[in-house]
Amino acid sequence: MNHSNNRLRILILTTIYKGIWLTGLLLTITLLSMFKANATELKYFSSLRYNHVSLHAGTKGILPISEQQAAKQRHYVFKYNEVGKLIEIINNTYQNVKLHPLTHFGAKRVKIDYAKGRKTFTFYDINDRRMLNIRGVFKEVYRIDDTGFVEQLNFYDADDKAMESRWNIAEYRWHKHNNLVIEQRFNAAGVKQPLSPYFHFNDTAIEYDEIGNPYRHYNIDEKFNIVPNSNGMAYYQDSYDEQGLHTKYAYYDQHYQLTLNAWGFAYAIKQYDTQGQYTGRTKYGLQDQAIANLYPTVKKDNRKDADKIKQVSLSYLKALQSLDPELMKTVIHPELSKHTVPPFPAPNGKISLRETSYKRLIEHAEHWNKSGMKFPPVTNNNVTILDQHNNIATVKMVSDNWIEYIHLVKLNGKWQIKNLLWDYNRE
Repeated sequence: MNHSNNRLRILILTTIYKGIWLTGLLLTITLLSMFKANATELKYFSSLRYNHVSLHAGTKGILPISEQQAAKQRHYVFKYNEVGKLIEIINNTYQNVKLHPLTHFGAKRVKIDYAKGRKTFTFYDINDRRMLNIRGVFKEVYRIDDTGFVEQLNFYDADDKAMESRWNIAEYRWHKHNNLVIEQRFNAAGVKQPLSPYFHFNDTAIEYDEIGNPYRHYNIDEKFNIVPNSNGMAYYQDSYDEQGLHTKYAYYDQHYQLTLNAWGFAYAIKQYDTQGQYTGRTKYGLQDQAIANLYPTVKKDNRKDADKIKQVSLSYLKALQSLDPELMKTVIHPELSKHTVPPFPAPNGKISLRETSYKRLIEHAEHWNKSGMKFPPVTNNNVTILDQHNNIATVKMVSDNWIEYIHLVKLNGKWQIKNLLWDYNRE
């Protein structure tokens, strides 16, 4: 009898232990499943493929790098969910003077959500608040058909109401025609819009290369014929290297011959550094001759600039002294910002900045010193260039009456005073 009881007790305990073990196993599997469901994968890239002209081609990371490399350079972080869908892009880059503003989405973070037949991009700033992206919209919603083809895009504001982009586009529509993707654009009223305000293609046909890069964009009529626009351009062509970097763009007429674009060049070759960051371009004409860029360049010998900066600064006072409004117009930029802190408070007891407008300064040059008593017979003006970088400069000017801090800008080879902050010289 005792032996039977012992065997029964052992059987019961074994069953209990197995139940506990199975329960623990199931709990472990459940926890692992939950962890997997919430798991994400991070990938790091030096650059993006972001087609600023047509949004039909998706955003793609270019030049993958390690997490350790990313800590030392500008980069983008791509976050994927457990099934490999891209759910977030974090922009850890900063603007470069040579970076075209429309080669990225222009926000700190973009969150990507999926629903049946929908893909939504929402844009956030550095404080994780919703913001306008580079196109001037808060949200982009793509409509996707059952085959995965992107067929429509609509823009929305911060209240999720339909809106137009900075290019006056509220909706893109795409459909296939042979091996091409036909693109049409509409404003909020349903009126067709050009490719962009500065590039007047009407309906366009997008040709993709064998690996899915947008290769050619054709200007077409209602019968899908390739036609020139008002500048003689019928299509433009993009080229990419084996890493995916956009290396060349060129312009052609309807006869597939190179033609000049509205900015006077036929094609451009882009350059990149070892990290894949864009460093500049070389433009070419129809005869493959290089065309000088219009971008500002740094001069090694800036002695002439320094002399001109001092001359312009002094000419501002000379125009006041000698009643010469034409000289004043020459040395002062029309968007002048000139202010001082007045030595005495206003009648309400508050002290606030006092402004002198461009118009008022020209008027001062006409009559302010008519008495000849605003300046001493022999003036004592001292100009010190505090800093100069390319086409901007900061100057401190001490005269008999004033101490002034001046910002100057060089536009089209001409130095002018843009900002001026002054106070009385009480020394």
